Amino acid sequence: MAFTLRITISGLCLFVPEPVAGGTGRMHVLLPGMFGHHHGPEDRHVPVVVYDAGSLVQGGPSLGIPALAKLTGYTLVLGQGDTAGLSLCSQIVDLGQITGRPVDPDHLGADTKKKLVARVTLGAGAITRVAPGACWEIRPGEFRPMANRVEWEIPNFPGDELTLTANPIEGGGTARTLGTLYPRDGLLSIQLLHETPQDLPPDPAPMDHAHMPMPGEPPKHFSAFYSLFGGPVPIVMPRYWGKISDCPPITGGCPELPPDMGGTAITCIVAGATGTGTGTGGTGGSGT
Repeated sequence: MAFTLRITISGLCLFVPEPVAGGTGRMHVLLPGMFGHHHGPEDRHVPVVVYDAGSLVQGGPSLGIPALAKLTGYTLVLGQGDTAGLSLCSQIVDLGQITGRPVDPDHLGADTKKKLVARVTLGAGAITRVAPGACWEIRPGEFRPMANRVEWEIPNFPGDELTLTANPIEGGGTARTLGTLYPRDGLLSIQLLHETPQDLPPDPAPMDHAHMPMPGEPPKHFSAFYSLFGGPVPIVMPRYWGKISDCPPITGGCPELPPDMGGTAITCIVAGATGTGTGTGGTGGSGT
């Protein structure tokens, strides 16, 4: 049998395509660490895989109880091969166009420079929907949505179960099994989150109006992405403008998940980095 694997990705995550001939390849999702004097303990982000606890039992019901598996220091491959669609929706800001240089290929392999806390590599499937996030000014006078969640689907995932096996990013070491999951009605849904502890399930902190940024305020953790480009690069920090309804229309946008103006929509934003070349590729854990 085969099923559809749906992965919802949220938080401080950088989408880095690794192309092969034919227009497909692998999509690496890099989860940068919050290092340096600009970030304190309150900025700590935790990488986790989340799934419904009922998925641990074959034929089990949906329980609505999230189970969390920490991914710190590990890499996970979901979908073997190199048939992933590499297009990024226009709601995902492309930092490669801003920096003018590729992500350091070290972060697609052993990460010897220790810039990542985790990595997930998607070898099949493609982006299907995004949460549009909020409206930001990325450059003077350039207003655009910046997504905070991405939905990725791998159709026809082989087998009738998924064993999540993560390997240390640097290679070697001991693999970790994060759980064996079973689809329900042909669909298995998991989440990849890289967020602050207070934003994680099962009870994320509410985002009240007092915490909303003022117009012109940058997203607090966005600068961590720029550490992944292997040297000095131009740093452009978005500035908050307002709700997604305040933004002008865009072209090339993907279908939208229900809008979310919660904490992750204004603090932990996803981004992309095209033009990365081939790199060494991640060889970490298996998800098949």
